[in-house]
Amino acid sequence: MGFQPPNRPVMGHRSFNRLRLGVSAALILTHEKRACLIDDISLTGARLRIDRPLAKGQSLVLSFHELALFSTVMWVRGGECGLRFDQPLELEDMQGMLWIKENRALYDRICNAGPAMDWAEGIGES
Repeated sequence: MGFQPPNRPVMGHRSFNRLRLGVSAALILTHEKRACLIDDISLTGARLRIDRPLAKGQSLVLSFHELALFSTVMWVRGGECGLRFDQPLELEDMQGMLWIKENRALYDRICNAGPAMDWAEGIGES
């Protein structure tokens, strides 16, 4: 079972399926980098949990693993915000996120293994 996009997008309305994730990511702004949590994601945008508010219309990069998604903040409510990606995600990227959702325990072990290996080998941040 893979990710199936709809036949056609409808502008101004939620037109793509959203995948609930709950994974950590980073927001790269012109002057800082902030942690966030991706609550859900679609081909064209994401809903995030954030510690500090962002400005509606603000441009930023959502960084998650090897993805750098240039985005615009569309709305902000309390500790949440919605992003619209400048370019839609590739289907293979959404399929990778579906794998994360379906294999969460393994994904978490993989994420934690890298820093632990770096520490054991004496490399990484000091």
